[in-house]
Amino acid sequence: MTSPTRLEQQQWSTILELSTRMLEQAETRDWQALEGLMTARDRLLKLYFTADAPASRSEALREQIAMIQENDRLIVELTKKNRELLEDELIRLKQARQVVSSYQQKLQRIQQD
Repeated sequence: MTSPTRLEQQQWSTILELSTRMLEQAETRDWQALEGLMTARDRLLKLYFTADAPASRSEALREQIAMIQENDRLIVELTKKNRELLEDELIRLKQARQVVSSYQQKLQRIQQD
């Protein structure tokens, strides 16, 4: 059975930490920080998987990857909810702008009379 090297352990630990932090940033709606963490994690994932993992570690990797996928699923869900909230807010802002515009037009007509 081949054990992961210290470097591989550190890389994987960092990948898991970044995944957790990504979810935290999505929960607080800090999309810019989330994007930076995603970039860093993606870079590490590519580096980590450049070498084939021995079969003896495949089950542990499968479990860890499943955890990352679940975090990613939650992040996507939070992102979709935020997009919906932003769309609703945009609709409300447009409606408010129309009301203000209508009042301004009425005010101008009154002032002209």
